Amino acid sequence: MKKRVLAILLALAVLCCCIVPATAAGSTGSKPVAKLYLCHRWSGFPSLGHMWVYIENLSGKPIQVGLYKVPAKQGVSVGNFGLTRADGNGTYYNVEAYCGNHFSLSGMISNSTDLTQDELNAISTEIRNHNRWAFFGSNCSDFAVRIWSLGGGELIISYVLPVFSKWQMLLHGNEGYVKMTNVSASQVKKQVGEGDSATLVTCSPGTIAKEIG
Repeated sequence: MKKRVLAILLALAVLCCCIVPATAAGSTGSKPVAKLYLCHRWSGFPSLGHMWVYIENLSGKPIQVGLYKVPAKQGVSVGNFGLTRADGNGTYYNVEAYCGNHFSLSGMISNSTDLTQDELNAISTEIRNHNRWAFFGSNCSDFAVRIWSLGGGELIISYVLPVFSKWQMLLHGNEGYVKMTNVSASQVKKQVGEGDSATLVTCSPGTIAKEIG
């Protein structure tokens, strides 16, 4: 009996020795390469508010966010717009970052989570494949919440108007204003097309001539 117990304990010890190195090796892949912010601003009636994501590069080298390459230690905002931007409906890069540094962002709230490389890759694929807007099912809050979910953020459900997601964000703990990279007008881009054929074009002055939210 004692020999059987000893054999079982020895087998468990060997098993643990096999498992621990594998876990340690796998942990290196979970190191964050970026930070994802879910952002919301509502300036009051008659505005319906706006939601977007801001992705900050934490690494020492450029990272790819959708079609946009983010330099080390900088960030990019990505948002979905309908009728409020001069260059049409769809996905934009750095509209919020540019306007946020030139106009008021009072009342902005945010939540954040770290991103692994795998999560960032999934987000980039989703952004490349999404360049459309509709009031129901594909508006700014739907887009931002979908990206947030891919990044492993707390559960938030989009209910058409951004204000409904705002209440959920407050429940998870408002982190307030996010200082976004002060990009130039030439860095504000509109996505054209979707998937492998998608490209970026520089936005017209009308797109960045007014505040967001």
